[in-house]
Amino acid sequence: MKLNDNEIKVLKILEEDPFISQKNIADKLSLSRPAVANLISGLQTKGYILGKPYVLKKSDYITCVGGANVDYTFRLEDDLIMETSNPVASSISYGGVIRNIAENLSRLNSKVSLMSLVGSDSIGVNLLKDNKKLMEVFATDIIDDYRTGSYYSVIDKLGNMNVGFADMAINNLMDRTWILEHKRHLIQSSWIIADTNIKKSGLEALVEFANNEDKNLCFVGVSGPKMKNMPEDVNGVKLIITNIDESQTYFNNKSEDLFYLANLWLEKGVEMIVITQGKKGFVYGNKTALKHQNAFLVKDEEVVDVTGAGAAFSGATIYGIVNNLKLEDAVKLGAISSSLTIKEKSAVNPNLSINLLKKELKKI
Repeated sequence: MKLNDNEIKVLKILEEDPFISQKNIADKLSLSRPAVANLISGLQTKGYILGKPYVLKKSDYITCVGGANVDYTFRLEDDLIMETSNPVASSISYGGVIRNIAENLSRLNSKVSLMSLVGSDSIGVNLLKDNKKLMEVFATDIIDDYRTGSYYSVIDKLGNMNVGFADMAINNLMDRTWILEHKRHLIQSSWIIADTNIKKSGLEALVEFANNEDKNLCFVGVSGPKMKNMPEDVNGVKLIITNIDESQTYFNNKSEDLFYLANLWLEKGVEMIVITQGKKGFVYGNKTALKHQNAFLVKDEEVVDVTGAGAAFSGATIYGIVNNLKLEDAVKLGAISSSLTIKEKSAVNPNLSINLLKKELKKI
């Protein structure tokens, strides 16, 4: 719930003097001490006060909510031939749309918290240990009797995926109950970024929470089939990033007019929308204006792996918006980051930095 006037006044006093007594607060506000005690108790319940002396929460996390898994990638040495053995070069890395977005944001010097689920297997334990070097992982739960999510992809010689397999049963636990269990953490977030691996009831709970607590909420599409998890009511969502297939699936509309699809999102109360279409570029904007931006194309011989391109785009775009760039400039950072990522073997460009994006932006 949003704070009332007296709660806001109490927080302001505690920010200036965390050791102040309840009696002195009462005197400053012309309230009784029991009334102040009730206000403080309420603020503790809501997560605004973390302890005594009165330690106040800081709303500066970008909390990334959704799937975190391990990617097993098989790169074909020749064209894929079905029903026989194909020689490949294999690799293992961490993945998941929201985890990849979180890593992109972390490499851009953002304060990031990952809220996800992993199994109690060695893969999940190592995922948390290794990702803890870049971001906070205290809001990620370890679930017994479940395997950490796994994604298997077969990549051709041009860097395109021929086939993919997902073992993501653990994501079915990311529902409304799970979201509500993490309200104390979410209240510490200035932005909440969620992917559509979360169940529909979970995403609906995030919309309610963001509107009630006046939080910035962004949804990022994962795939066409996962758009079944996108809520019907997205009014008040700050930003949605999808590709054309995901938007078509959500609206059950085969139109290839990105401007038309973008307007459908805006009519539902979304503040900003971005719809991508691969090499054809993307449309972005708000109710004031919608614009088209060409993709920053990469030569075919430079493409190593397109995995992670969407998360790279989303991560850098979100970074720009969080840091008060105009949407027009933020999506350009996203396009640059995406073009740099597909030149790398990993789903997240290990060389990604703010300076690198700025350097590439100057070139264009």
